[in-house]
Parts: sequence; C-alpha cells; structure tokens
Amino acid sequence: MATRYQHRIGVRAEICFDLTLDARNPTPEQLCDVVAEVLRQAADSDGALKLSVLPGGVVYPEWNSVDAELEPSRILDPSAIRMFDCIEIDSIQ
Repeated sequence: MATRYQHRIGVRAEICFDLTLDARNPTPEQLCDVVAEVLRQAADSDGALKLSVLPGGVVYPEWNSVDAELEPSRILDPSAIRMFDCIEIDSIQ
C-alpha cells in the first residue's frame, strides 16, 4: 500500500454562539469579559475550540459568504487555507 499523508489544515472562519446575559445592552468591556471566559472554557489544552461545548455553536467558513451559483470560482479562496502539520500514516482508520 502506498504511503499516505494526513494534513491538518485551517480555514479562516467566523464563530457564532449564544450567550445568556442579565444585561440587555452590555458594555463592550462586559461583553469582552464574558466572551473571553466562555472561549477559555471551550478551549482544549492546545487552545483549540471545541464547538460542541458552545451553546448553538456553529462556524461560518470564509467561503460560506460566497454565493456558489453567482461566483462558482470563488467558493474557497486558496489563501483562506493554512496547513499546520503533516504526518505520514500507514493506514486510515
């Protein structure tokens, strides 16, 4: 069997999640403190976010804002992809 490679890639995205607050119009400082705490709790030991932990958590990748029917060539801009790591693997499980 030929050697295969597993790549860890990243795509710029906007993270959206729900917050329940007591204040109707929190100050930017209050909002920043709450968001930072929620993101800290959702992060793993490497600082990566576990979206399943965030209530209503979804990610909107950069390509999500492009209408594929109107601009099929812009579905995913290659500059939006970053490779973080590459490892050689013997078999895919």
